[in-house]
This record gives sequence, C-alpha cells and structure tokens, in this order.
Amino acid sequence: MDYLEILEKKKNLTENASEQERQKAMEYGIRMAVEERNDPPRIHEMMKKSFVACSEKERWITLSYEVEEWEQNPIGTMHGGLIATAIDSTCGILVRYLSGTLRTPTVSMTINYLATVPVGERLLVTARAVKVGRSLVNLCAEAVLESSKKTAA
Repeated sequence: MDYLEILEKKKNLTENASEQERQKAMEYGIRMAVEERNDPPRIHEMMKKSFVACSEKERWITLSYEVEEWEQNPIGTMHGGLIATAIDSTCGILVRYLSGTLRTPTVSMTINYLATVPVGERLLVTARAVKVGRSLVNLCAEAVLESSKKTAA
C-alpha cells in the first residue's frame, strides 16, 4: 500500500472512530512515510531514520536518526544542514499526515543549534503540531541526543 492510500484511509476515519483506531492509523501511516524510498534516493531518504513513537490525540511524532560518517562536517560532528534536514523531514512527515496531502512545503524554519551531535549518536527528533489550519500548519520541534538527553537543536 502506498502513502496516498494511507492518506485516503485516514480521510475515511469517521469522527466516531475510537482513539485507539485513530492512533493505530497514525502509527501505520507514519511508519509507511518513514520507510518510503524513491529512486534515486533523496537526502532525507539517505539518512538512517526510524519510527519511535507518535500520538494522534496530541499530534506529535518522534523519529530517530542514526548519525553516520558521511553526515559529518569538517570538525567530525553532524553537519548543521543535516540536523536541519532531520528536523524538516520529521516535521514534513507529521504535516503530511495531519493535512492529508503530499504537498507540504516548508514556509519558514528557524533553528537554534545548542549542542554538537557526534557520529555514532542517535538523534531523536520530536515534532509537535501547535496549530493546524486550512492552509498552514505551525509546528515546533526538538532534536535531542539519545545517550545524554541533551537538546541539540
């Protein structure tokens, strides 16, 4: 089943669907989006990411990114642009699910980098919907080092 079919199934969930049914549908949809692959691969697909958790009711998801050698900058830590890519990709997956569309361009993004991310670390990125409107979704996100729970961005 492709991601468009998942979005269609989500649309068909009635307001009478249980919280458990909605949660299960979201988990399935997010997992499918994380596993999505294109040929040739795009940058967010080249990053080794995996599903961690989500909440349909509270409108958030957490993905894990394994920091690999190719992602390092000249000082040997994760390149800031790839930290931004991890955050943007996580947010994009959440917006795709919430909006029910594949067209989810980033309109504005501000990142504060707070700590370096060493190669071999796992970066946990949590995206939360603050406001879901008809044409825009406002999110906040946090990237945390799995080993120390220190906020990286």
